Formats: sequence, structure tokens, C-alpha cells
Amino acid sequence: MRAVLWPFLLAMPMMANAAKFTLPSERPIVVLADSVANDPEQNITRLQGHFSIEGSDWPMQADEAVVYGPLENPSRVLIIGKPARIWVKNNGIDRDVMAEADEIEYARGLEVLRLRGNAHLVQGGRRSLAGEYFEYDLKTEKVSQGGPVRISILPAKPAPDESEADMSAKPRQQSQ
Repeated sequence: MRAVLWPFLLAMPMMANAAKFTLPSERPIVVLADSVANDPEQNITRLQGHFSIEGSDWPMQADEAVVYGPLENPSRVLIIGKPARIWVKNNGIDRDVMAEADEIEYARGLEVLRLRGNAHLVQGGRRSLAGEYFEYDLKTEKVSQGGPVRISILPAKPAPDESEADMSAKPRQQSQ
């Protein structure tokens, strides 16, 4: 028995190292929750308590989640929490969009976020939206179907050349 196990045990470190080198660009998707229930017939997974998902282009945190489709590539995700949070890679920028609300639905195929209850979204660190309910289209960066919504936009910083040009264009006051 030892003779059979020994070559296998020696080969295990080599197999583990091979896996590391064959998938260097792949990040594992890690899903955490206190409990999980899966309905394979409807392809729905329900996760309860301290839900989080990392390693995707859309990390999330919430009290509970309903995932429609496979965990690694769902068509839609509904998260509920006080608050529920999602960060979405947009325009090639990781975590470009951050949203939090009592309930967030992410329709991945449509690239739409639906926020309900104490909704707040920050896009690109400059644009902020807040309200009770609104939809945000990640492709077009448009807000629609909103209740009362508050929008804040930080002004863009002028380029150094523009500010110098503005200074030279202003008439100078002559002192008397």
C-alpha cells in the first residue's frame, strides 16, 4: 500500500503548481453566506446571512441574496440588506460604480441596476445619486424611473493649460 501512495504523494505538489501556472489570469469567485438553498429545476440559489461575493466584476455584500442562474455567471441577482451593497466594473474600471440600498437588483444581461429604499449610487467618484427608487443603466449611464432623486456632480478640474489660457484672456486692471 505504501508503494502505491508514495509516487502519488510526490506528484501532488507538482499538480498543485501546475494548476497555479495554467490559470494565472483567473480569479476564483468566492461566495460566503450563513446558509444556502439551491433549486436546480429553476436554477435559483438563495443565500441567507452575511452574504458576500468576491472575485467577480461585481462584488456584493448583503444580508440575503437570490441568484438567478449559475453563481459564476448569473443572469440576475437580487440582494437585500441594511444596506445591501454592490460595486460594478464599468468602462474597464474596477469598482467604478458603487451602489447601496435596502434592495438592489442587478440585471446583468441588460447592465441595469435597480435600487429600492434609501438608494445611493456613486459613479466614477464624481457623480452621486440618492433617492427612494431609481434605475441606473450602466451602458448609457442614464437614470430612469426614479422617484424623488437627488443628483450631485463634482465639477471637473480644469486642465492646467485651460486655466493659464483663462488668466491671459482676462483684462488686467490698471492701478491709478
